[in-house]
Amino acid sequence: MMLSERFWIVVLALTAFAAGIAAGVLVAQRQRPVQEPGPFQAYEARMVDTFDLDDERIRNLRYILQDYEEKIESLKERNLESLDGELTRLGRSHRELVRTWVVPERHRQQFDLWAGGLPVAATVQ
Repeated sequence: MMLSERFWIVVLALTAFAAGIAAGVLVAQRQRPVQEPGPFQAYEARMVDTFDLDDERIRNLRYILQDYEEKIESLKERNLESLDGELTRLGRSHRELVRTWVVPERHRQQFDLWAGGLPVAATVQ
């Protein structure tokens, strides 16, 4: 008789524990904000596919694009018409950062064509 009572107490405790874990996971998912895709997500995906980027180069690309996005947002707060030259300079400097720190050396000529608006085929893996 005693064994049966202990068994059901253990089953109840395990059930309560599992329910607590499930509730915690659900609450955590609700509290985590849904991340909206950034303005450069398609650019990042195309860079990764086209130039077969490794993990380090992907991290570099994300860092550069995040910096670029932040600087564009700060420029938006000012009068854009008077800052057209600065925005162009900012775009060129970040494109050069991407070329230097993200694109593998063997793909730089291909990147230059791509950045110039010419179509480039993705790298076959």
